[in-house]
This record gives sequence, C-alpha cells and structure tokens, in this order.
Amino acid sequence: MDKILIIDDEEDIRIALKRVLSREGYQIELAESASEAIRRISSGESFSVVISDILMSGMSGIDFIKFIAEKNINLPVVLVTGNPNLSSAESAIRYHAFEYISKPVDKTQILSVVKRALEQKNQKDSDLEKLMLSEKLEKALRTQNLDLNRQNAAILNATSDAVITIDSKLTIVSANKASFDMFRFNIPLDLIGQSVKILFTENKMQKYMSQVAKVLSEEANKSTLQLSDATLLRSDHTTFLADIAICSYSLDGDTYYTGVIRDVTQKKLMVEQLIHSERRAFLSVVAASIGHEINNSLTAIQGFVEMASRENADTMLKDRALKVTLNQTEKLRALTSNLLQLGKSLKSTNEQSKVLNLNKEISSVLQVFKETAKLKYCQIKREESTEDIPIRMNSDQFALLLSNILLNAADATNNIGTIEISSYQDQKYSHLVVTDDGEGMSQETLDKIYEPYFTTKELGKGTGLGMFVVKQIVDNFEIRLQIESAAGKGSKFHFIFPKVSET
Repeated sequence: MDKILIIDDEEDIRIALKRVLSREGYQIELAESASEAIRRISSGESFSVVISDILMSGMSGIDFIKFIAEKNINLPVVLVTGNPNLSSAESAIRYHAFEYISKPVDKTQILSVVKRALEQKNQKDSDLEKLMLSEKLEKALRTQNLDLNRQNAAILNATSDAVITIDSKLTIVSANKASFDMFRFNIPLDLIGQSVKILFTENKMQKYMSQVAKVLSEEANKSTLQLSDATLLRSDHTTFLADIAICSYSLDGDTYYTGVIRDVTQKKLMVEQLIHSERRAFLSVVAASIGHEINNSLTAIQGFVEMASRENADTMLKDRALKVTLNQTEKLRALTSNLLQLGKSLKSTNEQSKVLNLNKEISSVLQVFKETAKLKYCQIKREESTEDIPIRMNSDQFALLLSNILLNAADATNNIGTIEISSYQDQKYSHLVVTDDGEGMSQETLDKIYEPYFTTKELGKGTGLGMFVVKQIVDNFEIRLQIESAAGKGSKFHFIFPKVSET
C-alpha cells in the first residue's frame, strides 16, 4: 500500500487531507512540522509521496524540499500554499518540487496530483534495472576512452538532468539514466548508437540540426550552444519543452559533443499557475476600484434626486440635481467605455478597422464634447482643415483614444486652460498633436503613466484607466505615442499613425 506523509502545522488541514486520501485506499501518516518529517525520513522511514505546506512555524516547506533535493532522495514532494508568490514558485522549481498548489486545495486536483506523483516514483523505481545496464555500458565505454567517461561520470553525478554525448558523426555514444527516463527508452541500446536526430520532431529537425552543425563547425573546446524551450521527441512520439546546453571537446584526436537537457514542462506549468493567481488578485483590485467609483456616482445621484423630489424643493435645486445626475451619468459612461476596451483583443479591433479621415474624426469627437457641454470652460484651439489625412483605425477606438487625452488635459488645467489640437501628414506618416498648458507631469509620473489604476487625481475623481486604455489602443493599431511633459510646463501628446497603403 502506498504511504503518503502530510506535513502541516494546522491540525484541521492535516485531518482534512487525510480524510480525502485515506478514502482512496492510501496509508496516511501525519507530521506537524518539517523538522519532524526530516527526522522520520533520516531514521529510515520511507514514504511514496509527501504533501507539505510551505509556510509553517520553524522549518518551512521549502527547507524540507531542499533537504530532499540535497540528499537526492527519490521522493515526490507536493507543495501547498495559501500565499502563492514568485519567490516560493522559483524555490519550488529550483529544488524540483513535483507540484505547486494554491489553497484551498481542490479534492479532484489533489487526487490527480498524488496519482501522477506515484506513477513517476514507481516508474523511477522500476528503471533501476535499466540503470544497471546503462552503468555496464558506461564501463565498456570507459575502457575505450577513460578520460571521456570521467568527464561524463562527473556530470552524471552532479545533475538529475539528461546528459547525452554524441560523436562527430552525430551518433549518440553515451547517456545517463535521466536520459532514458526523460525520453522514455526502455532499452538503453534503443538510444545508444542511434543518430541524435531521433530526439527531434520532424518539423523542428532542420532548425535544430542547423544549430548543432554550427557547434560542430567551431573549434573544439571553444564552442558552446544554448537552446531555450526546444521541442524534443520522446520514444512514444510525445513531445516536451527543454532547455539545452551543448559543449564540444577533443579526446585522443576525436571530437565529442555533450548536451545537458533539462525538462522545463513542470516549470512552465508552475509559472502558469502563478500567473493565474496573479490574475485573480488583479481582478480583486479591479472590482474594488470600479465598485468605489460606481458607488461614488450613485451616492451623488441618489442624494440630489432625493432632495429634488421633496415638495419644498425649488427650481434651482432641481436644476442642480439634474446637472449632477447628467455629470455623474457621463462619468459612468466613460468608465464603462474604458472597461469595455480592456476586454477587446487585437484581432477584434483590427477586424473592424478601415481607412478614416483624421480631421473628420477629430471634428466628430469635438462635436460630441460640445453637445454634452464637456470642456465648456476650456479654450480649444484648432484650425479647421478640409485636407484628407488617412489613418487606418476603428472609429469608436479613435473616439475613445482622443476623449481620454482631452479629459486628462482638461483635468490638468483645472478645466479652465487651453488645449491645442493639430493634425498633419508628411511623406510617411499621419500625425495628431494634443498640447495643454496644465500642471504637467514629473518624470516619476511619466514612468508610471501606463500602469492600470495609477492616478494623480483626488480620490473619487479618477480610476487610473484612461492612459492604460490609450496604451492598449495605440499598441493594437501600431501607433507611436511620444509624450513631452514637465512639472508646471504642460504636456504634449504626439500620435504618429502608420502609413496607410494604397490598397
């Protein structure tokens, strides 16, 4: 019966995990600290899988897995944490954790992880016989070339990664046990003596072989090659991603090439899990920020409507209530537009793009501002032009882009400043320049201007989404944006649109 050790300093969690796993027929042992688990393992007690919390009083789960890695014990360790972060994820990868799971732990997930961990351990245990065969082969090769095998043995003893050596004819002459595990060869001779091409997929063959040929063409002992996220082929025709380091050297007049191969599949999965956790945290920030803005607007609307609804309310109060309601409604509309933009992909926006007249689009946006009484206290300077300045874009996206810039300019001038708008076309590009004489921005603000929810406005007067949305739009349509600003000297936003092809 497979024996599983659960390490957690919280008794309730230990008991909960035990109840889930014991129902599946596993023998469960409990430890309330990492130090207790290390003592039991050091005393000779064996386990099939360990499930350990990361944050515990005394030694942490990272300390425990480091001990397992340093002792080179074939024991899959599943790390569980209620506070996933990049540091713990990196440590988990460094010390070869089998899995990295965020709390609360899902029953189906933990059972699946334990099953895979047991399969991996059983597979490694069953490969001991293959290892003995591999060692016999190494001994035979050592007789032929003692120095070569000493170097290989040193590498084999220092790493759990696959280590494969080929000769100048691209024939595999040596491989460690990890190589057979990684590429799933049941018989060593199915790998030894074969062409290195059996490790590559057909569609990647030419690319990787050209890289290998480059190493072969260099002078021995001086050539190295690093390949990241290379797609390699197992004997069962499945593929995996790996990082590869290749070096060359000469022995007794012959040239050999040794590659160290590291399977990065688990690392990729852990990074994806970490990104998923960060996305959840990001959504929490979104909900809190947007909820705050909506509540502010609704509170203002409700308060003035209630006052205007009283029997003794005069016309002035009702007019003010109407204006507040319109202003707050417009604020919510702008907020909604920015939120909807966050969900638009590059594909969806470009599919709706067409050739527009920049001057006409500017006029349309300004007309909307005029009709809604926006910027009514700002002085807008713009020379009307009938010239056609072509840009390829989506009309709604352009309106959202320019509206955010104009509203920011109005806020920067306290709604009483001057905003200049100019547009022109040179031989290559179309240009839009928006300048204001407002308070300007410091270098610190410019460095953070595109960060979501970063704002210099007072609480309740900005969501920090405006420039984040602007950045998303210019990136989607490959527009260059140059910003010039200094504290007390206003700001200049220069948009450079890509050339519109004649077709």
